[in-house]
Amino acid sequence: MTRETTDERKGIQRFQNILVVLLLLILAAVAARMVLINEPQKWRQTELDIAVSRFIDSLWLARTEWMRRGKPKEVALLNESRKQQVKIVMNSQGWPSVEQGCLRLWQQLGGEIPASALQAKAELNSCYYEVNQQSWFSYHDKQGQVVRK
Repeated sequence: MTRETTDERKGIQRFQNILVVLLLLILAAVAARMVLINEPQKWRQTELDIAVSRFIDSLWLARTEWMRRGKPKEVALLNESRKQQVKIVMNSQGWPSVEQGCLRLWQQLGGEIPASALQAKAELNSCYYEVNQQSWFSYHDKQGQVVRK
């Protein structure tokens, strides 16, 4: 082998090594993007699902307390996040009433989603909740029904 051939092979090997390193960097960037950008969306959805489940559990707890106490106009529940009792206005069917306002009802029964991200509106006897301008779930106080979007 001549010196030119050896130098040429070394040059080709260096070029191949550079290509392999670039390819590995691109793959690492794609993997990092998948983990760091796409995965949090699943965690956010899981957080929202847990928050709705907590809201539903609190609805049933309020209804149970309403029946246990002899169907009063309001019941007191312990708010786990604030470690204090909250008074919840109940309707005649034994479900938390939307008359007190949907946002207030959320703060009493759900409460983990920041108010800056949560929008709530009332229509008739229902509350419609949105997170970051996307429909999340609705609550209908006549039947105590929660409908996830």
